[in-house]
Amino acid sequence: MFTPCHTITSDMVFDLDAQLNSLDAVAHVAVGRMDNPVLVAIAQGFLAPVALNHPTLNSFVEAELIAARLNNLQGISDRQRIAILRSLASVVGN
Repeated sequence: MFTPCHTITSDMVFDLDAQLNSLDAVAHVAVGRMDNPVLVAIAQGFLAPVALNHPTLNSFVEAELIAARLNNLQGISDRQRIAILRSLASVVGN
């Protein structure tokens, strides 16, 4: 069943973008302790993703839409985001 998304407000995007910019990172979606999706910051050189401060998200689709919008603001493609994830996996694996 599809649950309606939160309204993705300009204020929410602005706040999340500011968090990402302060970390020099891009947005990614992870699953939280309660199986709710959470937005995290990832970047080259990070040892682990950093949780972003945001309201509870209802669905993975909602989280992906927000992450895509944030990464688009920074000019980051999915290919670049995946490359960062691979580098994080190699750091954790070593």
